Amino acid sequence: MISDPLSRRGFVGGSAALAALAAMGVPSASAANDKVRLALIGAGSRGNQLLGSFLPRADVDFVAVVDVDDKHATETAEAIKRAKGHDVKTARDYRSVLDDPNVDAVVIATPDHWHALPAIHAVMAGKDVYVEKPVAHNVAEGQAMIRAARKYNKVMAVGTQQRSSTNFQQAVETVRSGKLGKVFWVQTWNFENISPVGIGRPADTNPPAHVDYDRWLGPAPARPFNPNRFHLLFRWFFDYAGGMMSDWGVHLNDIVLWALDAKGPLSVYTSGGIFTSDDNRDTPDTMQVVYEFPGCTLTYSMRKGNGLKYNGHDYGILFCGTEGSLMLDRSGHEIIPDKVILPYGIKLAQGDRPLRSIDLKAEQVKAKDDGIPAHVANFLDCLKSRERPTCDIEIAHRSTNTCHLGNIAYRVGRRLHWDETTETFKNDSEANALLAREARKGYELPKI
Repeated sequence: MISDPLSRRGFVGGSAALAALAAMGVPSASAANDKVRLALIGAGSRGNQLLGSFLPRADVDFVAVVDVDDKHATETAEAIKRAKGHDVKTARDYRSVLDDPNVDAVVIATPDHWHALPAIHAVMAGKDVYVEKPVAHNVAEGQAMIRAARKYNKVMAVGTQQRSSTNFQQAVETVRSGKLGKVFWVQTWNFENISPVGIGRPADTNPPAHVDYDRWLGPAPARPFNPNRFHLLFRWFFDYAGGMMSDWGVHLNDIVLWALDAKGPLSVYTSGGIFTSDDNRDTPDTMQVVYEFPGCTLTYSMRKGNGLKYNGHDYGILFCGTEGSLMLDRSGHEIIPDKVILPYGIKLAQGDRPLRSIDLKAEQVKAKDDGIPAHVANFLDCLKSRERPTCDIEIAHRSTNTCHLGNIAYRVGRRLHWDETTETFKNDSEANALLAREARKGYELPKI
């Protein structure tokens, strides 16, 4: 058990004044300074990737690094010092930086199960937030993050950066313009072959001495330390994340929701399992998820036991319309005109007839980047303008929900019907119970 639970009086009392100012819409300290002073919460692989996008900017400085792994925190702080020429505060507990008036905003790049708590506590303490995708471990956490951002009038941006890429923006505009005709079928996918070993089956062991493992677990259930349940590989366990469905599916489905102008599906059904990986994961290595939208079907396909590319792409999005198709990934997009035919059987039964021509022009667009530079710039601009960011928490919450829905349908083993207004399943108490989870004592969500 932890010795200083998150609900301790010191945190609540120390944040009360800032929270009151935030609720009244008082802007962050960044408005009065030339540089936005950031704290990085989560200094692992993704945290340092983000650091590489934020740190070169002249209008940004990092003044603190938080990580339960002392090596991560120290190495990242040293990298910032080399780049900026000043010492950087390090800590295992993010709450210390939330009480620091020298911190304007936080960048959260922790494992999925540690997104909600620091994001919520940050806005309560008057800080703006950039948090990595997927939004949260479960639907209830995402809902709480939205309530907190709105109540305290803070910016909460999410790292689904493809929304800031001109490549994806142009592709979505093509779909929404009607150029493809009626779009009635969309495919998203991730394919690779890591069979049969997968992530392997290492034995449980003691956590490294430089890691606060109890704090790393946070709201997740208490488990023995296992290397596969830790850095990078945590995402293959439902305790902390949602497998490939959440890790990559959120990026792909986010673009589909945007293009379809949808908030969520009508229904979802998932088949799959652990078919090709002899490892200790509990998330599937094979999935086929079918989402029903009004007049359109979306499928997400994932396999870890075969890497045959789909139309030359090991991941991507394919929009199919009555005039043509659009193939899309981070390298660019391609518009492919279709052709109307008269099948042999119809011709025999009904005779010959003239066929309509399709005027859609073939086009190929090469991407400049995946959107990160513009995404970071948009977040920083919003700290000054107080506008909602390109990928506001509410937008990303809905995209993340598609992943939660796919995983819940897999776990209960049946088709589920979704109510996007109430964000609950219709007439299914078992599935609704998986929209949230009971957090470990001391790591409960605050009441918003």
